[in-house]
Amino acid sequence: MIVWLVVVLTLALFIWMMVKSVKEWGALHAVLVSLMFIQVWCFLFFTAGVASRRNGYVKAYDTLRKKVADKERELDRVRSGDKLNPNPDLDSYIPVTTQLERLSVERGRVWRGANVTGLAQNEATLQLGMVAPVMLNQADPNAGNANAANPNAANPGQAVPAAAANAPAGAPAIDLGITTQTIVHVFGESNDQRGLLPSIYLGEFVVTEANAGIIKIKPTSVLTAEQIAAIGSGRFPSWSVYELMPLDSHDAFAVEGSKAEETAIFGRMDLNELSKLLSIDPALATAEPTGLSVKEAIKARVLQSYLNDGARPPEGTPPEQVYVQVEFLKDYTIEVDAQEQRTATEGGFYDLSGRSVDARLKRGEDGAKVSFKQGDRIVFDSVTSNDLGKQDIIKIVTPVFVRSLNDYEYAFREVRRQITAALQDAVLIQRELAEMQKSQGIADNQVRLGQDERSKLDKDFAQYKKELDVIGAEALRLGENVQTTRSEISATFKQIQALRDQIVSRQKALSESINAVSGSTNP
Repeated sequence: MIVWLVVVLTLALFIWMMVKSVKEWGALHAVLVSLMFIQVWCFLFFTAGVASRRNGYVKAYDTLRKKVADKERELDRVRSGDKLNPNPDLDSYIPVTTQLERLSVERGRVWRGANVTGLAQNEATLQLGMVAPVMLNQADPNAGNANAANPNAANPGQAVPAAAANAPAGAPAIDLGITTQTIVHVFGESNDQRGLLPSIYLGEFVVTEANAGIIKIKPTSVLTAEQIAAIGSGRFPSWSVYELMPLDSHDAFAVEGSKAEETAIFGRMDLNELSKLLSIDPALATAEPTGLSVKEAIKARVLQSYLNDGARPPEGTPPEQVYVQVEFLKDYTIEVDAQEQRTATEGGFYDLSGRSVDARLKRGEDGAKVSFKQGDRIVFDSVTSNDLGKQDIIKIVTPVFVRSLNDYEYAFREVRRQITAALQDAVLIQRELAEMQKSQGIADNQVRLGQDERSKLDKDFAQYKKELDVIGAEALRLGENVQTTRSEISATFKQIQALRDQIVSRQKALSESINAVSGSTNP
């Protein structure tokens, strides 16, 4: 409205000036000036249209440029995640790809879907149906599209050799990358909604022959009865062959898609998956071990240790398994790389202060120090958290139970060694038991003989008692007879003594009589 008012005023002013000036300029100049005035206004309108359209384009350009910048930031966030967050963002491409590559390297080569074509005495023949995947050299977004177009790809982000990709279905691989004397770990596969997955450990084997996709393997040691039964049952027609024993981890048993949270720093553990893998009744997850049998109590403790991993520590948890989630009260920097450098075989992965000395673990010059900002949260062991707490650098948020990771290769070997030792001990115990039973038989025989002997002795003792009673009675009778005889003898002796006294007195009297007579005749 204002623009049109200015146009009307300008036109009225121009007409007034032309009326005043036409007498002095003449008709020609008046017409030319009028035409110029009209052209200026036409040019003005065209210029305004161009300016208006240009402003629209500039505005659209600025809007699109802002959207492009937002999309680039979003793309960078999707690709790299939050670069300031010390914890990897596993919703982003590069952290996920890096994690996948790390897991693949730690996993080693794997041959899935190996068909069992023959079982002989202490030997198995396998036809490998899948070539072990080859790792990509770098995280390339286009590589995923290439793999998506290749139905024979072993895993996203991993490439399969062309020879295997172009091979007809069911044809053995040409180059397996597996040679004789290779130690492998074999698992029996079972059907799952996710496909064929390893479900039972069949043992450690050594490759004795490898030829055009067919290998022969033998166990490196005596298999357990359960493994022998599983191999001979026929329930596992396809096997998975691992170059390395799968490693234990804290997040491997979490529910798929589960996020880390304050009460579960490794994600929520999958009870159904754990109970299935460990062959333990899910009801033992909440059972009190003290009220169970020894075997069931062990199962309950094992299952609960997996389920509680990353959660609040249950009562009675060993101190070395209790970690602490802390919050930084101020900015803090920790040096994680040591100045010295050596391999793990020369003295371990870390120095005495916990800094990495193995070059494979070092973060490099740019990452030799890890910085934390005020408000960042992280999980430390109890000793480190206590040291930092005394310096008022952190405050404790909550204790966390961290399950001790298992070395499954060592564990299976140790279990097998213990089972073998137990079987050997059982044979020895059975042998000793047989000897004990033999000795027991001899002892029983000796006991029977002793019992017979005692029976005879009891009879003899009874007879002896009878005879002793008889002898006692006879001795008593004889004692009485002796006493009577002694009394009689004493009485007889007294009589004899009295008679003697009489004889003596009579002899004396006679002697005196005789002496008296003799004295009278002989002076």
